[in-house]
Amino acid sequence: MNVTWRTSLSALLICASAAAGVAGQGQNSGGEQIVFVCEHGAAKSVIAAAYFNKLAAERGLRERAIYRGSNPQDELSSATLKGLRDDGLTLPTSKPSSITSADVTAATHIFAIGCSLPAHAVSSGKAENWTDVPEVSEGYAASRDAIKKHVERLIDQLQKPQGARR
Repeated sequence: MNVTWRTSLSALLICASAAAGVAGQGQNSGGEQIVFVCEHGAAKSVIAAAYFNKLAAERGLRERAIYRGSNPQDELSSATLKGLRDDGLTLPTSKPSSITSADVTAATHIFAIGCSLPAHAVSSGKAENWTDVPEVSEGYAASRDAIKKHVERLIDQLQKPQGARR
């Protein structure tokens, strides 16, 4: 009985850890880390991390993404959570948090989505800006579609052999 309980608990913890990685929470322990940053860490970066992690897993990439904010708000955007749920993606549960020096150090790529990054992220040489993404408050679908195009291009780039990457 005790062995069965431990096995069940272990399986549950493994599934929870995998779901957290797909949703864009926490650090990526297995591969390279992508950091998506939006102003409040509650909407655009959350969408980007969720779609990146889903598509990267489907294509067999090691990279995983996390979401952060340059000026995080207290809770995730309800419109974003509804949109992700409707899209059939794993919902994140971590509260928005600031991009840290540890995030920058661990990252291979940092993407600012409609916001300014702190100096330590900008000077890392890993940062790019996506300035063409509409606000989620102006419509989830338009924001999601713009983010997905960027994410798909990024994944295509990451799938190229190392020497062929830009």
